[in-house]
Amino acid sequence: MNKIHIGALACCLVLTDLTQAALVWRPGEGWTNESSGESLAASDAKAALQLARNLEAKEDYKSALDAYRGIVRRWPLSTSAGEAQFKIGFMLEQRGEFGNAYKAYQKVVEKYPASQFFDLSIEREFAIGNLFLSGEPQRLWKIPLLPSMDKAVEVFNTVIKNAPYGVYAPQAYFKIGLAREKQRQWSDAIAAYNKLLDKYPGNDLAPAAQYQIGYAWYQASSQPDYDQSSAQKSIDAFQDFLTRFPRSEKADQARVYINELDSRRVQGAYNIALFYTKQKNYQAAIIYFNDVIQQGPNTALAAQAKAQIETIKNIQSGQSPGFKQPAAPGLTENSQATAAPPPAADRDRQPPVDANQGTPNHPPVL
Repeated sequence: MNKIHIGALACCLVLTDLTQAALVWRPGEGWTNESSGESLAASDAKAALQLARNLEAKEDYKSALDAYRGIVRRWPLSTSAGEAQFKIGFMLEQRGEFGNAYKAYQKVVEKYPASQFFDLSIEREFAIGNLFLSGEPQRLWKIPLLPSMDKAVEVFNTVIKNAPYGVYAPQAYFKIGLAREKQRQWSDAIAAYNKLLDKYPGNDLAPAAQYQIGYAWYQASSQPDYDQSSAQKSIDAFQDFLTRFPRSEKADQARVYINELDSRRVQGAYNIALFYTKQKNYQAAIIYFNDVIQQGPNTALAAQAKAQIETIKNIQSGQSPGFKQPAAPGLTENSQATAAPPPAADRDRQPPVDANQGTPNHPPVL
């Protein structure tokens, strides 16, 4: 079969397909499906935008995505380009490609700031940040990867940069704090909450941010490898919270944490005093027993500490043959005094927290 025959056959096949599909070509308009009236090509951005909208309405998101991308590529300066770029992000969201959707929305912010879709793009970015914060995995070639708090922080920082005085900026700072708490990066979390308080002191989230500062230090105080002064920082933050927001619904819980931290500090000081007593380092033991008396003057441990000081004084004066470790009363039902070695930080005379005591699992209040 020669080339002429092959070409003729191909033309016949194309015409047959077009006839069966009821397609008609109109100069300046492109192919049109006569049965549905839908245009399959467009001569300008407005017509192309309507075609893409029609595909979106049919939930043909893949074809709609291609159509919106075609508009931005062919008519980047048209009045339709801003909407088309926004819809690229929205179509990617519908397909579960949240990382790419975030990038598409950011192009609206950067390339079409005068578009009516500027604020909507920031709103969608914030929503995507929340997805990552809640555990939505990142995707590489549609393959789910591990959830990333760093990605959530990146998105929220972008929201703040895009509109530092917008409605989502203080919320983004708060969400950054929560993301860093999930990573146990307490200092970074507290820094985010402090930025919210410094820049938006009258915002509705200010009470929650102050509370979370106390809670972040509270969590840090339970970590054995963390600076144990965080217990005092937690108490200070919760007391600031109660001073500034005494009618908050979280005020009672803040008082619970303060009492618990005070109890843990007293118990920790008592445990260290027992350790030094067993080591016959009576001078250090007396210092820590006095800490117990000062920190919890009305507790059972304070009474016991006074008795121990008297015992030590008798030993030092030769009136007692030796020290007998008592069964020390605890501050709570589950607390027991143990003569554990003091942390290294306590050698510098910082009242410790018993790292082995354990803390209840209280999730952050949003």
